Amino acid sequence: MTNKVIPSVSLNLENPIDLNFSPEKLVRALLALRNVSAGSFSFTFVDDPNMIALHEKFMNDPSTTDILTFNLNTLEEPEADIYICVDEAKRNANRYKQSLDKEIQLLITHGILHALGYTDYDDDSKAIMFKEQDRLLALVEADYEI
Repeated sequence: MTNKVIPSVSLNLENPIDLNFSPEKLVRALLALRNVSAGSFSFTFVDDPNMIALHEKFMNDPSTTDILTFNLNTLEEPEADIYICVDEAKRNANRYKQSLDKEIQLLITHGILHALGYTDYDDDSKAIMFKEQDRLLALVEADYEI
């Protein structure tokens, strides 16, 4: 019998958020669906001022954004450091007329896909990434209790 390696998952709530699902269960379900068996995934939920500072430091853009993903290792064994801006997520949820839970689920999925090598810098790569996001979230909704 072989020992299956399980990626580590950590959640840091610098900006508290009240959710009606378990982000850790969602992350583990998404990693299982993508057959990710190694690496680590750290999610930090921040507010606008913290995201603006990160965005400016690493992307040279002094505005807020909904998510920043850094993979500090390989695609085969990601060491993902993912920052989600709760303030921007709330604005997106209102803008797209969906719950904050759905928006955070989307952002978590988006961050994982970035860590696995997906990009959204042009229309073609964005279409591929968004299709995979939708596919994964539909599978999670149908087959997992989060």
